[in-house]
Amino acid sequence: MLLRRALQRRPITTSLKRAQPGKPGTLILLRHGESTWNAGKLFTGWVDVDLSARGRREMEHAAQLMLERGYKVDAVYTSVLKRAVTSTMVLLAELRQTYRPVVKDWRLNERHYGALQGLSKARLAKELGGDKATRIRASFDDRPPEMPADHTLSPLRERKYDGVERARIPLAESLRDCLERVRPLWHENIRKDLLAGHDVLVVAHGNSLRGLVKEIDGIDDSAIEKVAVPNGIPLVYRFEQVNNELKVVKGESDVISGEFLEERGLLRTALAREEKRRTGDDEDAPVSGEAELTPLERSLATLESRRRVFADLAGSEETPEPSPGKADAVLATRRKRRHRRHLRKALPGEPDPPPLLVIIRHGKTTHNKLGLFTGWEDAPLAPEGRREASEAGALMAAHGIKLDVVYTSWLSRAIETAWLALAPLDMVWLPIVKTWRLNERMYGALTGLSKKMIQQEYGDAQFRKWRRGYAERPPAVSPFSPHYPGNDERYTTYAHDLPVSFLQSAIRSIAHGRIEEHPALPRAESLKDCMERVTPYYIDTIQKALDERKNVLVASSENAIRGLLMHLCEIPEDRVPEIEIPTGIPMLFDFERRCVRLLDDGQSPAPRERYNFGTGGDLLFTPSDSDATFDPHVRLDDEFIVDEVDAECDKEIAADLEAVQRVEQFYGVRGHLAAPPSSP
Repeated sequence: MLLRRALQRRPITTSLKRAQPGKPGTLILLRHGESTWNAGKLFTGWVDVDLSARGRREMEHAAQLMLERGYKVDAVYTSVLKRAVTSTMVLLAELRQTYRPVVKDWRLNERHYGALQGLSKARLAKELGGDKATRIRASFDDRPPEMPADHTLSPLRERKYDGVERARIPLAESLRDCLERVRPLWHENIRKDLLAGHDVLVVAHGNSLRGLVKEIDGIDDSAIEKVAVPNGIPLVYRFEQVNNELKVVKGESDVISGEFLEERGLLRTALAREEKRRTGDDEDAPVSGEAELTPLERSLATLESRRRVFADLAGSEETPEPSPGKADAVLATRRKRRHRRHLRKALPGEPDPPPLLVIIRHGKTTHNKLGLFTGWEDAPLAPEGRREASEAGALMAAHGIKLDVVYTSWLSRAIETAWLALAPLDMVWLPIVKTWRLNERMYGALTGLSKKMIQQEYGDAQFRKWRRGYAERPPAVSPFSPHYPGNDERYTTYAHDLPVSFLQSAIRSIAHGRIEEHPALPRAESLKDCMERVTPYYIDTIQKALDERKNVLVASSENAIRGLLMHLCEIPEDRVPEIEIPTGIPMLFDFERRCVRLLDDGQSPAPRERYNFGTGGDLLFTPSDSDATFDPHVRLDDEFIVDEVDAECDKEIAADLEAVQRVEQFYGVRGHLAAPPSSP
């Protein structure tokens, strides 16, 4: 809890270097992409629904607009709701900036619509009339009826708010309430980052973004009701610094000072048109030779292709087809009893079980498939790697695992593995701590080269020393090579825990015509070097989280994980190279037996026999007590896992019905919104 609070309330300025002195940063506001409930026209509020397929494409499009204009971000703020967090993930992946620090703060959540959440907007408008229904959504001071605390969708039941004082968690909000909780985040965090010269991206919701717009532009209470921020179109604010205060640079609009990067209304119509025109022979077909395009060129080509659709729509009377209405979500949820699966808590008199440490190697990458040395090169996950990561999350969910914090590297393959694994666990709101110390081993001049080519050119003995030798470093990469991490912004911007390289500082100061301090980044690493940066990080940082009884996930690369397991399992250094770490397999460290365990997935043969852990694999799975009967698998029917129908279900069903009845009574439409619940 303390870790989450520290991560969420501290301005990101503390982890960034100062940008241009005296020049404030740029602020980009972005409303999340279309959610599944947006498409169904349901009151959503704090209900944690995900993006629709169209919503993901909206976020990719937003990233392409930013790439076209050359916008980068130094820091990102978002809410703890899945549709905003997923929007952030999709956007950063398209920008190739997954390593950026992301703060997830509940104060950026959407307005809480109380007992209206889960109800159909169309049905309510039909019963009340369009004008009254519009006032419910847009009125500045009116609150809807509160959601019952025991309701299935109540935030009081969600673990993501455990670190928030109960009295601060709303059960219904007016627009004023929502804007008031956003204001402190602006003054305490975002504003300070901008004053420090850092470019900030906020990915949030329609009403929480209204709060920021109101604060920045000084819009009065009555006028803010009419301000709308559309899904997926970046709104850019620029500032000047006057007497150490931010002053917004006025734009062309009389209402807001920010600039939308695209005209409102075109994108959704274009996306709908695209879905109908995927025939392969139209003018929006992929650019010839697209496979050879760089990622940036591919993104801009997609943007240009979509703009041809915009041109077709110019002057057209065509409007997006409305999404089909759906039955009220609350009516569906209260018809089900919910099975809950979780780790059994200690009984009275029993000692508390140790915290969980789950370790997973990133999913398979294109470099893995092609047999290339990867190291610190930012190779993306292959499609099967994404599938491996999602399946790992689903397996952890099947075993009832709950996590509190995630540690990963600055390499996108590990970050995306963490993202994809958290989704099936319904825990994308968790803090993800990124550090270069969990990066893969730095392969120096071998980076990006074929392993078979190196083996053939230098012989098997030298190849093995470079690839598997404990203390043997490969040839160092040139500091002028694109593979040298000192030429990558993520390391020069965020790596503060390294000594200064006087030689590289001198070279770069001369080249750039200004004094620069350059960190002493590795140009090549042995397996020993890699382990000597991983182990202290575990002891100094990860172990502290475990000591606070937090359940931890570490998503990293093979050699970093080797170093971690060498420390945890007390493996001799001469045996460490014998260990293989398969991709996408969650491994639990058993603190009592000082060994690794695997999650049973119900398949035969079992994971220990099915996956290759190398000739030294037994070193991972042998318990400290050398119990010959020890099973390295955590079975789905183990005693410490509870699978039961939750005793609270009857209370939930009653609260769900009460919420609908509150709305009917409050707005005078008794008996029109609810149907009697069916038997479970």
